[in-house]
Amino acid sequence: MGSNHARNLDPGNALPKLALILAWLPAALRADGEDSIAFFESKIRPLLIEHCLECHSTDTKQKGGLLLDSRAGWETGGDNGPAVVPGDPAQSLLIKAVTWADKDLQMPPKRKLAESEIAALKEWVKRGASDPREKPALASAAAKPEQTKPDGRKHWAFQPPSNPPVPRVRASDRVRTPVDAFLLARLEKAGLGFSPEADRATFIRRATLDLTGLLPTPEAVAAFVNDPRRDAYERLIDDLLASPHYGERWGRHWLDAAGYVDGKIDNDLGTVIPHDGGWRYRDYVVQAFNDDLPFDRFLTEQIAGDELVDWRKAAAFTPEMLRLLTATGFLRTVDDHTDADQYGIEKRYDVLFEMMDQFSTSVLALTMECTRCHDHKYDPLTQRDYYSLMACFEPGYNVHEWKKPKDRFLADISPSQRKEIDAHNAPLDKQITELEKQVQAAQKAKDTAREKELTAQIEGLKSKRRRYDIIQALWDEGKARDSHVFVRGVVGRNGDPVAANAPAVLQSAENAFRLVPDAVGPTTGRRLALARWLTQPNHPLTARVMVNRIWHHHFGRGIVETVGNFGLGGTPPTHPELLDWLAGEFVRGGWSVKHLHRVILLSTAYRQSSRQDSPAAQTADPSNRLLWRMNLRTMDAEVVRDAILSASGSLNPKRGGPPVAITKPGHGLSEVDAAPGSAQRLIGPKTEIQLATGPGEEFRRSLYLFARRNYPLKFLEIFDAPLMAVNSTQRTSSANVLQSLALLHSAFLFDQAERMATRVQKSASAGDRAACITTAFTLALSRPPTAEEQKLAAAFLDRQQTAHGGKGPDTETKALADLCHMLLSSNGFIHID
Repeated sequence: MGSNHARNLDPGNALPKLALILAWLPAALRADGEDSIAFFESKIRPLLIEHCLECHSTDTKQKGGLLLDSRAGWETGGDNGPAVVPGDPAQSLLIKAVTWADKDLQMPPKRKLAESEIAALKEWVKRGASDPREKPALASAAAKPEQTKPDGRKHWAFQPPSNPPVPRVRASDRVRTPVDAFLLARLEKAGLGFSPEADRATFIRRATLDLTGLLPTPEAVAAFVNDPRRDAYERLIDDLLASPHYGERWGRHWLDAAGYVDGKIDNDLGTVIPHDGGWRYRDYVVQAFNDDLPFDRFLTEQIAGDELVDWRKAAAFTPEMLRLLTATGFLRTVDDHTDADQYGIEKRYDVLFEMMDQFSTSVLALTMECTRCHDHKYDPLTQRDYYSLMACFEPGYNVHEWKKPKDRFLADISPSQRKEIDAHNAPLDKQITELEKQVQAAQKAKDTAREKELTAQIEGLKSKRRRYDIIQALWDEGKARDSHVFVRGVVGRNGDPVAANAPAVLQSAENAFRLVPDAVGPTTGRRLALARWLTQPNHPLTARVMVNRIWHHHFGRGIVETVGNFGLGGTPPTHPELLDWLAGEFVRGGWSVKHLHRVILLSTAYRQSSRQDSPAAQTADPSNRLLWRMNLRTMDAEVVRDAILSASGSLNPKRGGPPVAITKPGHGLSEVDAAPGSAQRLIGPKTEIQLATGPGEEFRRSLYLFARRNYPLKFLEIFDAPLMAVNSTQRTSSANVLQSLALLHSAFLFDQAERMATRVQKSASAGDRAACITTAFTLALSRPPTAEEQKLAAAFLDRQQTAHGGKGPDTETKALADLCHMLLSSNGFIHID
């Protein structure tokens, strides 16, 4: 038959026609194929990820044996055979399942797909079911669930908190809160007990610095010391927790963990690029602590605030919408230098990798960085866990539809309002751009009159522009795509596909990660699902990690000393039952941070003296891990500066708003720069940043100074303010010569000592040297001097007055300033007793 057919062909006519057909056919198929693949990528892949892959992918226990994460998966099918018959929707089991035509085969089982989604699947099958996904040829480095390290899964941090009973102790008279009972049970077992209580002046200084980061006023000290009421301590703690300065102090602790800075790229001392509007996240955190926002809600808003409201369709933003969008600034704190065009997908993933480091250490207290490339060496965390967790964030940091940092912001008005303002400003901006070119030409021609005329026109046009402010937020951008394990952590070397999920070792039947249907608006809901999973009451880590962080800041050492690492490589808890009881109390108390403060600060353990008066305790527990006394602690960097300002009376209590600039001198000794206009910076044709400037701004709290990633204010850096490579879960505490030099020789200290001397002279009786000495001691150390100190201080004033030129009002003030300087430089000042 073939030979007869060949003989009937006319070679002279057939070959040209065949060539024409062959030349046309690949182009036609290619065009149709590209269109079908585009349809799959835009309509089908996101649908499968959102509704199907949780149960039908290689990284789950495949239900019905069906895989939908590759073409080979649905071609092979599951228990009932191939899932799709390309070109024939009516014969495709997948279509029967999603239409719920068969009551025994209804998928997804909990909620039927929208009609538009079903129509898209039918159209896809009808077109031939184009699917570019192939089963990865590379073997994944991720461990399967059965390969998870059995010993690691038994680690205390991966088990839900227990509910231990409060132990009975012999010294029950020293138990004020259950905290004391847990601590005493260990102490009594070692033959030890609590130390005597600190005096009231020491206590109020300790509690005030801990809760507000400022010194108590002399009036507050006197009132507390002389308060005869039985509940004097309770009243004091409640007053401190109600202070607006509380949120500033405890907001700073959280901002450390979040890695908050006010600048973007910070690789050069002389170059400062503000993270415009980022300070609004800082103010959100401060207000959340002041409001005692329940921690589960606080965490949810920061991870998925944008998925709690349908802000995209709002005619105008409500205050709640603004707050929730601002909260997601938590996920925008990592360094992102992809504004330049040369940075492609690999550098975009670097942003995601850093965000994973920030999130895992601050929220989970796990070091997951190594699982980017391989299974964790110590913890039962797999490479699959890493990329499944990262998949929760990938729609927000969509590397395929990337928003450069300069464009990744929201206006503080609704999208429709912003569109209207942008339309109004567009012709004005065009005119401004043209006039600016003419200004340059006038400058080149040295036509001063023309330059002045053009500049006036530009200013007139700028005055007509309407503006809005910026929120640095995170939201899902573009279409979600499949996520994969990167073999050996190499971007682009795709291994097994993964669905959004949480680390397997942290899940159980009662605490499983589930994509939730309550996300609002056109968003994947992955981050909201993560937040819901994290804030379940029985989560192994969330409450424990926050409780331990609070304990660390009150006692100078966490129950788990490695605050950012609860894994097998971290230190074990000194009091595991206490940690679990506090975690349970945290949840039972409505996730109230202030409630936890009260439980801890009203305990006998917190009231103890820091004096080492027990030889037996020093021998049995020299590092004080059993807390037989209070730990002597050094002030944090910001507290040192803020306490100096509060002692001198210079502190500007203004809260919130844009940060105050700091200088960037070549020698590196940066200072606060509040000169008008010093920090004004044009970053584009539409947005002008104005940082806080003007008289008094240089005396704002350190929280409000422009925070740089690598070059913080030098005074703060000397006192161990962290460099924010990513974030800081635990600061170092050092004692070095630079700190002494900064206190003794900095212009800041000289100025503040003079201001403090003036304050002392106004407060004390005129010419009463003893009263001045007492006032100076009370301002700096929150206590009066001892008789010996009074005598030594008087002799010091005599010597200094002589050194300044003899007796006289001016030399008396200078001598008093020297005394104030010495007090502000003393160990007693910079330590919390």
